[in-house]
Amino acid sequence: MIRILTALALCLAVVPANADEWTSPVSRVIDGDTFLLSRPLVRIRLCGVDTPERGQRGYREATRYVKALVAGRKVQCRTVGDGTPCDGRSRKKSYDRFVAQCFVDGQDIAMKLVQSGRACAWPRYSGKHYLRQASCVR
Repeated sequence: MIRILTALALCLAVVPANADEWTSPVSRVIDGDTFLLSRPLVRIRLCGVDTPERGQRGYREATRYVKALVAGRKVQCRTVGDGTPCDGRSRKKSYDRFVAQCFVDGQDIAMKLVQSGRACAWPRYSGKHYLRQASCVR
């Protein structure tokens, strides 16, 4: 157990504080708008959208949708402040997660969630970027 914790601490230590972009497979989808990249081991929160939390209606559907979208693919994530729709509206970190715009096969994951009706646009953080495609707004 101590070896695992030490290895995890070392992995987390290699994430540079000023890193702005990562390309990596996803090791775990936590919910529709949060997942864990595998290299480097870093938690990502999609900027500008909101999906249901555990126990809320639509949680499973949003989570499964993102799992299917990223399965076996590399995800490219750009943190807030490096040219995302959320620049100037959102902080770069939220709790233990980097807030980022992420793409799989060149497609914006948050936009795909909004277009599919599995996420709500959050214009407070993304302006009108996702609003045109949204069936719900936070």
